[in-house]
Amino acid sequence: MQYSLGIDIGTTTVKCILFKEGPEVAAEAEKEYETLLPEPSWVQQDPDNWWDAVVQCIRIVLAKSWVDAEDIKVISVSSQAPAVLPVDKNGKPLHDALIWMDRRSKEEYEIIKERVGDDKIFEITGNRLDTYFTLTELMWFLRNKPELMEKCCKVLQVNGYINYKLTGTFSIDDTHASLTQIYDIHRCCWSEELLAAVGADRSLMPDVYRCCEPIGNVSKAAAQMTGLSVKTTVLAGAVDATAAGLEAGVYEGGRIAEMTGTSSVVLIGFDRLVTARELSYLKGRGENSTILYGPMNTAGGSLKWFRDALFGGETVRKDSYRRINSEIEKMAKYPSKIIFLPYMAGERAPIWDPDARGTFIGLNLNTNRAEMMRSIMEGTCFALKDNLNQALKIGIPIHDIICCGGCSKSEIWLKIKASVIEKEIKLPEVNLGAPGGLSYINAAYMGEYKSPEEASAACLKIRKTVEPVKEWIEPYREMFDVYEESYRSLKEQFKALVKI
Repeated sequence: MQYSLGIDIGTTTVKCILFKEGPEVAAEAEKEYETLLPEPSWVQQDPDNWWDAVVQCIRIVLAKSWVDAEDIKVISVSSQAPAVLPVDKNGKPLHDALIWMDRRSKEEYEIIKERVGDDKIFEITGNRLDTYFTLTELMWFLRNKPELMEKCCKVLQVNGYINYKLTGTFSIDDTHASLTQIYDIHRCCWSEELLAAVGADRSLMPDVYRCCEPIGNVSKAAAQMTGLSVKTTVLAGAVDATAAGLEAGVYEGGRIAEMTGTSSVVLIGFDRLVTARELSYLKGRGENSTILYGPMNTAGGSLKWFRDALFGGETVRKDSYRRINSEIEKMAKYPSKIIFLPYMAGERAPIWDPDARGTFIGLNLNTNRAEMMRSIMEGTCFALKDNLNQALKIGIPIHDIICCGGCSKSEIWLKIKASVIEKEIKLPEVNLGAPGGLSYINAAYMGEYKSPEEASAACLKIRKTVEPVKEWIEPYREMFDVYEESYRSLKEQFKALVKI
C-alpha cells in the first residue's frame, strides 16, 4: 500500500492528512498557532510556529495510523498566500513573516504606483497593485529593515519555508509565484522591471517549480524530527486556493466554488490564461490554467474575532461554533436587519481598501448576541455576493456554487449564503479543502491517475444541495443595497480613523 501526506499551512491552523490509495483518509491531525498584531494593520506570524505544528501533526498521524514511514511516497504542502519571509543562507528566519492580511506597506504602494503605474503592473502580473501582494511588502523590508535585508538570502512563501525545513531546498511553486506581483505571467519568469522598481536583486527570489514537480527528498534532519523517511519525495506544492479549487473541480469551464475559512475566496476555473481587473489572477495547477478569484479577508475570521472577544472563546470540548450556530437558530431565526461590514483586516476584493474597518450598523436596545452573530454571517455573505456580481459584470454566468472549507460546516450559514446570493449551494461529499486537492496531486505523482484533474473528476461527488430560504430573499436584497451604500458612505471616515 502506498501512502502520501497533504499538509496545509492555513492562516490559523496546520492541517495534516495521511492518505492511502484511492485517495482515502488514513489519519489526520491539526494544530492552531497564534497570529501577532503588533500595530493596527500589521499582521505577522512566527514561521517556527508553523514548523513546530507540522512536526507535531506528522508525528500524530504516524502514531494514529501505524504506517511505516517508508510507505509514505510523497508529500505536498499548500499554504495561505501571499507572504514575505526573509531568511538567511541557512534558511533561518530574519523576521516574522508578514502574511497576506498585513497592510503596513501603504507608503510603498504609493511609491510603486508612481514609479511603475497600476496599468503596467496589471499588464505584467495580471493583478492590480495592492498591499495584499508580496511586491509592496518586500519594498517595505528593503526601506525599513536594510541591515536585515543585507543578510537575506531568499524571500520565501509559507509553504516554501516548510519545504525548506523538509528538504533543505529553497523553492517556490508557480501558483505562489503568481501571487507575489513580482512574476511575469506571460514570460513565466521573475520580472526584472518590478524587482528594480523596489530595489530588489533577482537573487532574492527562489527558483520556480511546477506544483507537481519534486524539489527533493526529506532530509536526515527533518526525518529525525518528524519520523518520516529520507526516501519520501517532497513536491513543490501550491497555494491553498489552488489546491482547494482542485478538490472542488474548479480547473476549467468557468466552474465556480467558494473556499471559506478564516478568509473567503470565490474561485472560477479556466483552462487558459484569463485576467480581469475586477477579480484577481492566480495560476491554476495546469500549465496554462487560471483561477480568477475574489478574495475576502475575514469571513470566518470575523466570527472567530466575535467568538474570542465576546463569546468567551473556545472550550476544551472544541464546541464553540456548534454553540454559536445553535444560539442563532434559536434566537435569531430571521434576517437580522443589522449591517455588518466584515472588514476586520481591511478588505481585498472587490473594494481593495486596506483602511476599511469592521462595522456594525443598526444596533438597538433589543439587539441580542445571536442577532449580532447572525449579522456577521450575513455581512460575509453580502461580500460574497459583491464578488459574484463582479464576475457577472465580465460575463461569467453563475448557475450554482460549490462550497468547501471550515465555514461550510455551518448549516445556518449555508442557508443565509444561498438566500443572499439566490443560488443553490452544493456541498461535496469529500470536503477536506486544500489537503483534498493535494491528495489528487500526490495520487497523480504516484501513478494512480494520469493527472490531478482526472483524480478530481473521478472523486468529486455532491453530497447535499442547500436551497435559498424563500422568505429571506427579499429582505436580503434590501439589506444588500444598504450594505453597499454603507461602505461608500463610511469610506472617508475609515481613512480618517486610520490617521488618528
